[in-house]
Amino acid sequence: MGRVIHFELTAEQPAQLTGFLAAAFGWTQEESPFLPGYHLVDTGEGEGIDGAVMSSAFQKQPVIIWLLVEELDAALEAVAAAGGAQAGPVNEIPGRGRLVYVMDPSGTVFGLREAAERQG
Repeated sequence: MGRVIHFELTAEQPAQLTGFLAAAFGWTQEESPFLPGYHLVDTGEGEGIDGAVMSSAFQKQPVIIWLLVEELDAALEAVAAAGGAQAGPVNEIPGRGRLVYVMDPSGTVFGLREAAERQG
């Protein structure tokens, strides 16, 4: 539980950042069908982790990591018990699962995602 599965980079100009990542590292991108201005990035074949680039209007923190959890509600309880807090609404991406932003006691934001197969 809690394996890093995704990252998000924030920028004032997401298209400019995705262009840089393509030119510098060969990453490809596609616009998310679920959230305008959210660019999914493919870091290439292999064991790496793919992510996204989004507007800093959504989140100010420059880098956000996402963790896969077995059961989202239990993970939210564990975050609260450890002194953290939920930092946004629980959402569901069809075929991907339920997800939510949380923050640790110092205010660092990260994401939690429950696998779609968990939801029955």
